[in-house]
Amino acid sequence: MTKMMAGQALAKVLEKWDIEHVYGITADSINNMVDGLYQERNQIRYIQVRHEEVGALAAAADAKLTGKIGVAFGSAGPGSVHMLNGLYDAKMDHVPVLALVGQTSTAFMNTNFFQEMNQDPIYADVAQFHKLAANAEQIPNLIDEAIRSAYATKSVSVVVLPDDLSGQEIEYVATKTAALSAPDNEIAAKESDVATVFAAIKNANKPIMWLGQGARGNRVAAVAVADKFGLPVLTTAPAVDVFPTDHPNYMGARGRLGTKPAFDVS
Repeated sequence: MTKMMAGQALAKVLEKWDIEHVYGITADSINNMVDGLYQERNQIRYIQVRHEEVGALAAAADAKLTGKIGVAFGSAGPGSVHMLNGLYDAKMDHVPVLALVGQTSTAFMNTNFFQEMNQDPIYADVAQFHKLAANAEQIPNLIDEAIRSAYATKSVSVVVLPDDLSGQEIEYVATKTAALSAPDNEIAAKESDVATVFAAIKNANKPIMWLGQGARGNRVAAVAVADKFGLPVLTTAPAVDVFPTDHPNYMGARGRLGTKPAFDVS
């Protein structure tokens, strides 16, 4: 048990989840939390952006490219509202993102204070998990719960933090974050299935390979199949990185955000 500021305890929880950097812009309503991150600067890197929307989009892109949760923060009122585009991007592409949202100090809440607003309804649609910290002591567990929810549901979690709470000293007890369990869904292909697919490709007039998120992590195998059969390759928009975009067989993404070659070949 160690005494520290709640903002620093928040950073300790991020460390336990192997989070190495966060995106955002400092402001009055989030400064105590940022001070906590600064105390852990050797483990967590703060990446300053020029607009909160950019920070949220960067966190979403981070999650898509690494498979690890992306983290962004914004100040109370307009600052955090700017994050919505990036958070909806994460929601629609089903990737885990944690948004740390500043709020007016508790003494000034519900007084129409500068940039104060009821933020929970704003995030109710975009976030699977959205909660307001009620006291400083619950902040570490709240952050842990939010991260767990984001991973488990592949969605957005939002934690609203009144600025004075992040700056209060608490007794921090480091708890062991239990690993998220996931079922082993790997199924070995049957020889008969491989033979059926092989025959279907050979007999097709214009066979193509269309890859989605399910192909993630199998880039080498996808390239090998495309090369062996000379298949033009398409991907869904969220899965553009599952196949090398500079490969001569890659036609681009199919769909509303697709490319003309992808439409022409299919």
